[in-house]
Amino acid sequence: MESRLDLREKVDNKDRKFGANEEYFPTRLITADGNEINGLFTASQIKVAAKRALNNPEDIPGKTLWERIFG
Repeated sequence: MESRLDLREKVDNKDRKFGANEEYFPTRLITADGNEINGLFTASQIKVAAKRALNNPEDIPGKTLWERIFG
């Protein structure tokens, strides 16, 4: 699996509206047809995704040969 989301990288919500999150985790998403679009995840969205992965380990892709050899 190549996908990674680096939680050390955060951006401030510069034009924050009342009740909106103070910060986001930026990502670059590559669509099925190869286009790149930007995405912003909240901490709560990441927690939901992590819990979903824990509850569904059978759906997580295995490590690539490169990852198995070099970690």
